[in-house]
Amino acid sequence: MSRKELMDVVITASGEKGYAASVALPAGAVVASWEETAVVCEATKFTIQVGQDRHVDADAVRFLNHSCVPSVFVDASTGNVVALRPLAAGEDLTFFYPSTEWEMTTPFDCSCGHDGCIGRISGAAAVSADVLRRYAVNEHIRALVAERDSRLVTSAG
Repeated sequence: MSRKELMDVVITASGEKGYAASVALPAGAVVASWEETAVVCEATKFTIQVGQDRHVDADAVRFLNHSCVPSVFVDASTGNVVALRPLAAGEDLTFFYPSTEWEMTTPFDCSCGHDGCIGRISGAAAVSADVLRRYAVNEHIRALVAERDSRLVTSAG
């Protein structure tokens, strides 16, 4: 089964387009890949940040919605969308936006409804290192957090 057959475009409960698993998937399954079809571009609501100053637009990630309890991880280094846990057919495919995004072009108030919801989603720049440690995040975000937090320590010292 090709990766394109592993997810469907659906209309979510909030009325927006999203992706859902089309079949049951085990944890660690690569649900989608975008490297071959990615177009480097300016940041928009639909792009994924894949480096400190690099964004891509690709169909494989265009309609992945946010959740504070994500079902998939968007791995910017490999171009893969990976299941974080076993997924049921029809389950929404969501990821934690600050895991790829430093500063979002279109911040919003999260409505995921989960315990531990972080509220305003505007990128990892606005999230504490303690909160980010609860999530799988990409290397460029870890580097930017380290840089931010070292400046805070230096300016406070």
